[in-house]
Amino acid sequence: MLSPIAPVAYAAAPLNVGVAYDTGGPGDHSFDDAVAQGLVMAKKRYPIQVSATVTIGSDADRELRLRSLVTKNCDPIIAVGSSYATAVRNVAVDFPSTQFVIINDASINMINVTSLVFSENQGGYLAGVTAALATKTGRIGLIGATSKNSIYEKGFTAGARDVKKDITVDARYGTDSPGALTNSLISAGADVIFITTVGSDSEALNSVINANKNGSKVGLILVEPDQYVTLTASSKKFILASLVKRVDRAIVDVLAESSSGRTVIDVLDSSAGIYGRRYGIQNGGIELSLWSPLVSRYRKVINIAAVKAAKLSL
Repeated sequence: MLSPIAPVAYAAAPLNVGVAYDTGGPGDHSFDDAVAQGLVMAKKRYPIQVSATVTIGSDADRELRLRSLVTKNCDPIIAVGSSYATAVRNVAVDFPSTQFVIINDASINMINVTSLVFSENQGGYLAGVTAALATKTGRIGLIGATSKNSIYEKGFTAGARDVKKDITVDARYGTDSPGALTNSLISAGADVIFITTVGSDSEALNSVINANKNGSKVGLILVEPDQYVTLTASSKKFILASLVKRVDRAIVDVLAESSSGRTVIDVLDSSAGIYGRRYGIQNGGIELSLWSPLVSRYRKVINIAAVKAAKLSL
C-alpha cells in the first residue's frame, strides 16, 4: 500500500518594495526616517525585500530614481514626500500596472497612485487646544510656509477658541525665515507658537530660546516628522508638545494590503479622482505628544478634545 504523499509547503515570494527617499535619505530625522521605521516594522510581519534609492533633489533625478525602481520590478513603489508629485505623475502614466505610493501629498488623480495624507485640521485643533491651555498672554501664533496651510490654521483657531473664546490667533505666512517669523510673533505678544513648515526648525527654536533668556515665557508646538531639530537638554524644555503624523503606521498598512494582493484606494476626493488613505485620530494616524509639565497636567482635557477633533472633516 502506498503511503500518502504529504503536501509540499512553498514559502510566499517576498514582496519587492521600492522606496525613493527624499534628499538625505534615512538619517534625516524627518519623513525619510519615518518611512524607514515603517519598513522595519513591516519586515517583522510580512515577507518583504526593499530596493531603495535617494534623490539628489531635482525633478529629473526624482523621475530617474522612480524609473530605476520600475526596472527592478518593484511594486509598490513608495515616493517620500510631496516633492515627488511631478515625477510620480509622469512615471505612473507610463506604468499603469505598477502601484505607486506618495507620502504627504494628495494631488495625483490616478488609480495606480495611493496618496497617504494626514488630517491636518484634526492635528491643528489639538494644537490649538494645547496652545490655549498653555498661554498666559491670551495671544498664540501659527507659522506656515504659504496660505495653503490654512487647513492647519482653521483647526488651530477652532481648537483654541473652544477653550478660550476671546483668544487672539496670529497666523504668519511668507518667505521670511522661521526665525524671523517667530520673532515677529513674539514681538506681537504671542507666547505659544505652532510651527507647521517643513524642514529644520532650529531657527524658530533659537528664537524661542533667546526670548526666554530675555525674560519672555514662550513655548513651541511642533509637527513631526515635518520638522526636525537637534535638541539639547536645555532646549527641550521650550517645546510644549508635538503633533505626530504616524507615517510608519501608514507604511505598514500599505504593505499589509500589498502583501495580500490588495491596494489602499480609499476615495479621498471623488470629484478630483484622488485615492489613498487619510490618517487621523480615529485610525491612529495623528497623535499628540506632550513634552512639558505645563501642558501634561491638562492631559485629560486634551484627551476629551481629541474625541471632538476626531469628528472633524475637511
